[in-house]
Amino acid sequence: MSARWRDERGQAVVLVAITMTAMLFAVGLAIDTGQLFVARRAAQEAADAAAYAGAVVLYQQTTLGWAVDETVATLAATTDAQRNGYVDGGSGGLDAVTVRLPPTSGPHINDHKYLEVVISTQVRTALVPNQSGLNIIRVRGVAGSEPLNNGYAIMALNRGNTPNAFSIGVNGDVHLTGGGILINSSCTGGCGVAADDTQTDHSRFTVAAPYGVDVAGTVGDVANWPTTGSGTRTGQPQRPDPFAGFPKPSTAGLTLDPAAIHSGGTLVSGIYDYKISGKKLCTGVYILKAGMGGDISRDTTAPCDGKVFIFNTLTNYPAAGGTCGAIDTGGNHDIDLQAMTTGTYANLVLYQDPACTATVNLNGSSLSVTVTGTIYLPSAKLTMVGNGMTITGGQIVADTIDVQNGNINITFASGTSAQPILPRLAE
Repeated sequence: MSARWRDERGQAVVLVAITMTAMLFAVGLAIDTGQLFVARRAAQEAADAAAYAGAVVLYQQTTLGWAVDETVATLAATTDAQRNGYVDGGSGGLDAVTVRLPPTSGPHINDHKYLEVVISTQVRTALVPNQSGLNIIRVRGVAGSEPLNNGYAIMALNRGNTPNAFSIGVNGDVHLTGGGILINSSCTGGCGVAADDTQTDHSRFTVAAPYGVDVAGTVGDVANWPTTGSGTRTGQPQRPDPFAGFPKPSTAGLTLDPAAIHSGGTLVSGIYDYKISGKKLCTGVYILKAGMGGDISRDTTAPCDGKVFIFNTLTNYPAAGGTCGAIDTGGNHDIDLQAMTTGTYANLVLYQDPACTATVNLNGSSLSVTVTGTIYLPSAKLTMVGNGMTITGGQIVADTIDVQNGNINITFASGTSAQPILPRLAE
C-alpha cells in the first residue's frame, strides 16, 4: 500500500464524528431555542395577566366609587403574577417581578390610569446548561382603566323588533361631528322598519366622515338617509349598551329637599321629592324623585361651579318600587346643564334610572336644551316636539329616539361625553 493511502486511513471516522457533533449541537440549539420561546411566552402571558388584574382594580376604584388606593392595584398585580408561578426573588433568585404604577416608560409613562408589570427570569436550558446565565428573558405588560370611545354620538338601544326606534320628521335637523348613529332595533318586514327619515333635504341630516348610521334592521325612505362618511348601513350587528350596569348614586351624605341658596334661586346638591323647575343648579349630585321641568340653568357664582350630575329615579329610591316622575318641558322654558368633569360621573350629565320608563318629553317651538355631557335614558324614549326645538350636547343614549321636527347638534368628543371606563391591555 502506498504512503498516500496509508496517510488517509481513518479520515472517514473523524469526519463522521465531526458531523455528528455539529448535528447534535444544532439539535441542542433548536431545543434550547424552543425552550426559551416557551419560557418567554409563559412569562409574557403572566405579565399581561398581572397587569390586567391591576387594571381591573383601577376600574373598580374609578367606576364603583371605591376609595382610590394604588397600593391595592399593585398588590393585585403582584398576587396574580405569583399565581402564575412568578415571585420576586423566586426560583433561587432567578426570577424578578416589578410592578410600577404609573409606568416609567412607554406611551403611558407617568399616567396613573395604567400600571406596568416587568418579569425577568433566567432560563436553564436543557442541552447547553452552562449558557443559562446568559439566557435572561425580560417581558413587560401594561394595562389600564381608560375611557372607550364607541364612535356613536346618538344611540337608540332598543334591541327588539321595534318599529321607528329612531325617527326624524319632515322638518327635523340632525348634525353630528365626531360620531355616528346606532339603531339597535332589528325590525324589518312585518313589523315595519327600524328607523324612518322623512326629511328629504340631505343638507339637514348630516354625519361628518368617517362616521355614518348603523342600523340592525331596515330603514324607511331609504333615499333620505345620509350618504356622508360611511353612509347608512342596514343589517348591522346589534351593539351592547356601553353604560349597562353603571352604578347608581349613593344617597349617603345627601339631604332631602335642602334649602335653596342665592336668594332662593339656586338648588344645591341633594335629594328632591318634588319636581324641580325654574331654578339654577349649583354643583354635585342631584337625585330627583319627582322629575324635572324647564327653566333649569347653571349657577357659577361661588361656591357653585354649575357642574352637576342628575339622576332621575323612582319615589322609593334607593329601595325598589315606587313611581317615576317625568322629565318634561315646553314653551320657552330652556334647560342649560354642564356635566361634572371628574369622579365616577364625569361627563354624564343626566342618567335616568333603568327602572324608570317615563318618556323624556321636550316640547316647544323655541325651546333650547344645551348640555355638556351625555344624556343616558336606558329604558326611556326621548321625544322632541315642536319646530325649532334644539338639543346641543355631547351624546344622546336612549331606548328609542323620536326627533320629529326638532334639531340636534352634537360634537362628540371625550371631553364632552361620558366614555365607558373599561380595563384593557394597553401595550
